[in-house]
Amino acid sequence: MGEPFLKTLNRSTIAAALLGLVLLMALPRHGSFAADFVDVFTVAFCFTLLGPYIDGLLRALPGIEVGPGRLVRVVGLFAGGLWCYLIGRWLWIKYGRDLNELPGLIWGGVFLVIFQPVMNSVTRRHDATP
Repeated sequence: MGEPFLKTLNRSTIAAALLGLVLLMALPRHGSFAADFVDVFTVAFCFTLLGPYIDGLLRALPGIEVGPGRLVRVVGLFAGGLWCYLIGRWLWIKYGRDLNELPGLIWGGVFLVIFQPVMNSVTRRHDATP
């Protein structure tokens, strides 16, 4: 990817915190605000930290930006989203939460396919400004 890990970590943490606030409103609450926020932050952080690395691996493939390579990238992001969500769901269980509170596994793939290009455009726009 070419950027320092701490820069990726900072951006991922901020994005996960914002995404966690949105998820906190959508998912059922169980304990205190802080405890519930940690749970949803963890799920969001799985996507925000691993997503750029999945995208970076896909972009390293030759011809990924043209022709059928774009479809390969979308399928790769979808598969990566499933893995991110699988990790998040596993942590959700470790926190003692019920998996029935989360959307189905397929939505992890859909989420990363939508989320990662948005983050890429925000990052490019932010890096382009002096």
